[in-house]
Amino acid sequence: MMLNTDAPLKPWYKQFWPCFLFFLPLCAVVAGIITFFIAQNNSPVLVSGDYYKEGLAINASKRLEDNAKTMGLSTKIISTATTLTVHLNGKNLDAENLFVRLLHPAFDEFDTALVLTRIADNVFQAHVKLAKSGKWYISIKDQTNEWEINTTFYQD
Repeated sequence: MMLNTDAPLKPWYKQFWPCFLFFLPLCAVVAGIITFFIAQNNSPVLVSGDYYKEGLAINASKRLEDNAKTMGLSTKIISTATTLTVHLNGKNLDAENLFVRLLHPAFDEFDTALVLTRIADNVFQAHVKLAKSGKWYISIKDQTNEWEINTTFYQD
């Protein structure tokens, strides 16, 4: 059997299989470059530059939490569309204000700090409109920084 050599051959870059085989690795390179630029423009906020100081702060926070347990303090948190109310159960406090940090688990731009004012015995309230519904971490401290309560609550 003899091959027909009279038909002109196409150059390699006009043939299907070489172009197809170059196309696949080219797609991987383009996807890698796009992924690199996305990662550079959206750096993670969960990574800390000063992890040692944050570790020391965690130990101090644990000491304050132990003080709250020793005092028998617990909370009931009520959140409405415009207010945040904290009911402290346990020892009666003379404090006029409580300091509260609200932390959203996914979006740090929604984190906020509040000062709650006493409205009754062991009941504190502040006007706030939370940007997102869902789960929130809350840290409650007194004025003298003797105790701290860390808990979660859900905003509807």
